[in-house]
Amino acid sequence: MLDIHSHFLPKMDDGSKSTEMSMEMLRESRRQGVTTMVSTSHFYGDSEPPERFLMRRQHAYEKLLPLLSDSEPEILLGAEVFYYPGISHSDSVPQLSIQGTDLILIEMPFIPWSDRIFDELISMQYNTGLQIVLAHVERYQSIQKKAVFESLFDQPFYFQCNASVFSSFRSRHLAMRMIKNGQLHFLGTDCHNTDKRSPDMKNAKAIVEKKLSPAAWKKLTREFEERFDRHRISY
Repeated sequence: MLDIHSHFLPKMDDGSKSTEMSMEMLRESRRQGVTTMVSTSHFYGDSEPPERFLMRRQHAYEKLLPLLSDSEPEILLGAEVFYYPGISHSDSVPQLSIQGTDLILIEMPFIPWSDRIFDELISMQYNTGLQIVLAHVERYQSIQKKAVFESLFDQPFYFQCNASVFSSFRSRHLAMRMIKNGQLHFLGTDCHNTDKRSPDMKNAKAIVEKKLSPAAWKKLTREFEERFDRHRISY
C-alpha cells in the first residue's frame, strides 16, 4: 500500500520531532500495510530556497539511515510545495518532485482561488513536464465557492485526499463521490507524529470496507499503486 503524503522526517517541519518518533511512525505505517511511504515535508518558496530545503531534507534522511531495515516501508523523498505566485517560472521546482517520479505534491492556498491560480498551475505542469498532485483536496471544500470548488475537478491534475477524509460525514461524502467518478487518484495519511496526527491508514481501510466492501478497498489501493508506478522514471 502507498502513502503519498507524510511528514516523518525528523525536525524538518511541524512533523516528527525526533528520529525515535520517525521510526515509530514508519513502523506503525508498516503494521498498517503501507509498503511505500513518501516523505513530503513542507516547502515554502517565499521563505527558503530549494537548495537549502534539499540540503536539510538529505541531512534529516541520513539520520534515519542507520536505523532502517527491511521491516520499514520503502522511503521516497519529496515535498509538499505550497503554491506561490510565480511558481510556474521557477527553474528549481522539478527538484521538489517525488523521488524517482514525475509527480509533485502541491498544497493550495487557503484563500478563495482565482482563475489566475489555476492558469499558473497549468502553465507549471506544461513547462516542467511534471504531473501535479493536489494535496488533501477535502480541506478546500469549505473555503471555496461551490462552483469554484467543483471546477477544480475539470483541471488536468491528480487529486489526493487524506485518510481522515472518511472520518466525517461531509468529507466522506466527497471522497465517495470522487471514488465513484474516478477522481480520487491518491490517498495519504498526512501523518505528523505518533499522537493526534499519527498514521491512520487502517481507519480509512475499515470505513471503506464497511461502506463499500473489502474488495473495493483492495481495488482502490491497487489503482493508487499502479498509477504511482506509471509515473516512476526509468533511467
